[in-house]
Amino acid sequence: MTTTSRRSPVQGMRRGVLVAGVAGTAVLTSVGAMAKGADGALSALAGALLAFIVILIGLVAITAVVAGDTGASMAAAGVVYLGQLIVLVAAIMVLREMSWLDGAVTAASTVVATVLLQVGQLTGYVRARHVIYPQGGHA
Repeated sequence: MTTTSRRSPVQGMRRGVLVAGVAGTAVLTSVGAMAKGADGALSALAGALLAFIVILIGLVAITAVVAGDTGASMAAAGVVYLGQLIVLVAAIMVLREMSWLDGAVTAASTVVATVLLQVGQLTGYVRARHVIYPQGGHA
C-alpha cells in the first residue's frame, strides 16, 4: 500500500486572495476617488481592507480545517465562511456610522471586495493540485 502526503489547497487559495485583494483594493480605491473624491477613496479603501483582512484571517482558520479530519472539513469550512460573513456585516454596520467615512461607499466597497476575494479564493482552490477524496482509490 502506498501512502501519499496530503496536499493542501490553502497555498493556492492564499495566492488567489492576495492577487484579488491587492488588485481589488487598488481599483475600488480609485473608483471611490473618482466618485466622491478623497472621502470616497478613504471610504472605499477602508471597506476593501476590511474585507481583505477578514478573508485572510479566514484562510488561517481554513488552514486548521484542512489539517483536521477530512470528514468534517466541509462543515468546518462552512462555519468559517459563515463567521466571515457575520464579522463583515457587523463591521459594515459599525463603519456606516462613522462620521469620517461615507457609509454607502464603505459598504459597497466591502461587498464588492468580498465577492472579488471569494472569486480569487475559489480560483486558487480550483487551480491548486490537491486530493479531493484521498481514500477513493483504496479498498
